[in-house]
Amino acid sequence: WDDGSYSDKAEVSYTVEGSTCNLMLTKSVYSSGVNLLTFILHDTVVCLDGDNLCMQINKTGTGFLGTVDFKNHNSIPWTKTKKKVDAWGGVTDTKIYLYGTANRCGLLVWECNKNDSHQQAKAVTMAHYFVNSKGTGGVNRSSETTDVGFSVVVKVGLSDGKFDIRAEGPERHPVSALLYMFDEVNRSGIWKPSMCPHCSNIRRNMSWLSDSEDSDETVWGSWSHQIISPFSKCNHELFEVAFSILELDYH
Repeated sequence: WDDGSYSDKAEVSYTVEGSTCNLMLTKSVYSSGVNLLTFILHDTVVCLDGDNLCMQINKTGTGFLGTVDFKNHNSIPWTKTKKKVDAWGGVTDTKIYLYGTANRCGLLVWECNKNDSHQQAKAVTMAHYFVNSKGTGGVNRSSETTDVGFSVVVKVGLSDGKFDIRAEGPERHPVSALLYMFDEVNRSGIWKPSMCPHCSNIRRNMSWLSDSEDSDETVWGSWSHQIISPFSKCNHELFEVAFSILELDYH
């Protein structure tokens, strides 16, 4: 832009049997010095043509993160919200939004870590899980229906006054594992990646390997600032997932 402002974006798009789910992370830097991150979800299962679910994060003068969420001009209709306070006064606010049908569904997570004395966050996690399945019982679906499950997780904090953004995904999961996770999240109002049995098994196996090799590495390793680059595709006759993920200038 002429005034020196600019915007970067990273994008993931899933298309299954004509239905599309699009995720976008944008970073906007304005000449006024305001830095803004926006996580945008548009899923045709739950959003009309012009609708988006948005979660925004900005850096505040107090050294914390300001947050806001909205769908059009209203707040996101969260399925459940939960506040957890630990023994050291740390607060975790978790909001979850489950949507869709038995065959095509999603889970959106918005988690803020705070100090008890601050309403603003010191770290924010955004996660999205996507499922397309044949369904069960009396649901009449074609035998060719594609079973797929994916996740994208983005963690945002501040380091030396600058955005520290770490992202993982898109990562593929067994559909049954994600549906189990959805039930557990809906029941408890709590979200953890390890609630997916698939992820829990991987973590347990990696921990076992780490112990057996006497390694000092953490189980998950460090998050990558670059999710996938350049543009790539994973094709199926009924399913396509396109990753157009750019390495952003996160500062």
